[in-house]
Amino acid sequence: MKGRIAIIDDNEAIVEMLRRRLEKEGYEVLCCSDSSVSVELCRRGKPDLVVLDILMPGKSGWEIMEELKGDPATGSIPVIISTVKNRPEDLERGRELKASDYIAKPYVFGDLLEKIRALLGG
Repeated sequence: MKGRIAIIDDNEAIVEMLRRRLEKEGYEVLCCSDSSVSVELCRRGKPDLVVLDILMPGKSGWEIMEELKGDPATGSIPVIISTVKNRPEDLERGRELKASDYIAKPYVFGDLLEKIRALLGG
């Protein structure tokens, strides 16, 4: 196993596609399409990296990011922000919240995989 990755996105089709592709690449994948349980999934599942959508019903990705980074159990986990919002203020907000990287939707899977490999060293 190359590492454990949590995918947090309310679009279940995206979650399923990423799960299949990442598992094929040798990663273990934790999936979550419900923002209300996403932080707990990360606490219990202890992923090596999180791919986090920003526009989600309930808690926004920004709120999830604040919780993850504010918790000693999850604060050091690298987070790749994944969103259709590709504005300078969104990039700045991601930097303020200590996102490790940012990818704009729609993206090519290979681009996301490259970012994951860069962060996990593989």
